[in-house]
Amino acid sequence: DGLTSKWGRRRPVILAGLVSTWIAGMLFSSAEHLFSEDIALYFAAPMYWVMDVTINILQTPHRALVADLASESQQVPMQVVFVFFMAVGNFIGFSIMQIYT
Repeated sequence: DGLTSKWGRRRPVILAGLVSTWIAGMLFSSAEHLFSEDIALYFAAPMYWVMDVTINILQTPHRALVADLASESQQVPMQVVFVFFMAVGNFIGFSIMQIYT
């Protein structure tokens, strides 16, 4: 947590997590187009795990950024807002996937 840059301690980690999540998501979703059906599953499964790890890497500095920017009395309400927006994003993502079923 000793990162010092002109963008702060958290934002470079958030950017790196965003880029790595995007790359892992693109590789996961394009596995069947990049490889044959036999090999695609063996490529997509590890990409799913990598995507899960990168999403966790992306969420941790966001929570820490909230802790850095919010006052002591705002800590719990802001974490609740953060969790609420995560839930809304999960619901929207699930709903979008229902279009394709």
